[in-house]
Amino acid sequence: MDLTLAAPSHVEIVAPHSDVRVDFLDDWRSIELLESEWNHLLRQSASDSIFLTWDWIRSWAAVMRDVRPLVVCVRDARGDLAGVAPFYQATMRLSHSIPYRVLRVMADYPTGADYTDWVLRRSDDQAVTMAIVKALRARRGWDLIWMPGMAGWTGSFERIVTASRACGLYCQTREQSFAYVALPPERDAYFRALSKNKKQQLRAEMKRIGDLPGLDVCRCETEEQIPEFLEALFALHSRRWNEKGDTGTFKSRPQEVEFFRHFVPVALRNGWLRLFGLRVNGELKAVQIGYVYRNVFNQLQEGFDPEFIKGVGNVLRAKVIEQCIDEGLDGYDFLGDMTEHKRRWLGVERTGHDLLIGRSKLKNLLLFKGGVWPSGRFMRQVSPPLDDVQ
Repeated sequence: MDLTLAAPSHVEIVAPHSDVRVDFLDDWRSIELLESEWNHLLRQSASDSIFLTWDWIRSWAAVMRDVRPLVVCVRDARGDLAGVAPFYQATMRLSHSIPYRVLRVMADYPTGADYTDWVLRRSDDQAVTMAIVKALRARRGWDLIWMPGMAGWTGSFERIVTASRACGLYCQTREQSFAYVALPPERDAYFRALSKNKKQQLRAEMKRIGDLPGLDVCRCETEEQIPEFLEALFALHSRRWNEKGDTGTFKSRPQEVEFFRHFVPVALRNGWLRLFGLRVNGELKAVQIGYVYRNVFNQLQEGFDPEFIKGVGNVLRAKVIEQCIDEGLDGYDFLGDMTEHKRRWLGVERTGHDLLIGRSKLKNLLLFKGGVWPSGRFMRQVSPPLDDVQ
């Protein structure tokens, strides 16, 4: 990330009758000064996830380069950091014509992230939420705030919606599904809980593939191994989706490939990386990548050879779940979109939300009354460096 940018540009707003100070940081040099406080605040918040860590956002900023930040910082009377709303600025167009200035949560795209949120100290998160919303309402230069894939179990979604509506801002919400597996302490307990059909299928696949000569389930444990595992992941993921007539994430979003290459070594050094492969005679036939954070495995991507023996992806997933249980992890998080496939692996649906906030103005009234969302053919991001939306 290029830090030789313009001098720091702070806009300070002091809420009346309040002990908090709100600053807007719109240059990277000022934002870099938050590094020593960022993760400490994150651990104190209800929104603590790997997708909001300093390392995740820093890696994203290094890859995106030209992104325009706008971080809202709240400090208490002692000067301690109490809240951060980490935005970047984008331009989107409605029906290819009407421009909207949009604030999005840093590192939401193209990284594979879920659980977009603000980072707020739990002890006073309601007051800090209101301070951020009031400061945003008073600041010009934006039309919409777009926060897809918010967790519905932290209380943050409700706080932001309540504060926004109290300040006269428009809010549009829709439900989003996530899939999560609570892991038992022993392997047998997990596999006994699978349905009869799933157990039969898995036994047959594990026998068919497990009897192959030269089979090895391996894990990437050194930086020297990363390139081989990642290149196999990118290739196998694309081949799998090509079979379905799709290009796949890594072909359609080359910046996501660059992000993975940048962040994976960081995750390895932090002890977060779990990058597994199923190798046959030295060749990787299936790869799955995830990150362990707060004792939960967050499953990001996977790929397998569609021309190899059927079930190779299932076998690797079973082995990864075994590893997670042996490690004593609490859960296996499939992240966004609940599907029947995830349900068969004992995934339980958790409800989250997409949230769109808008200023009280005519342009937004038409948008919100029409129920338009920042995706699909109606509204697309057009400002660099991003050319699409989730």
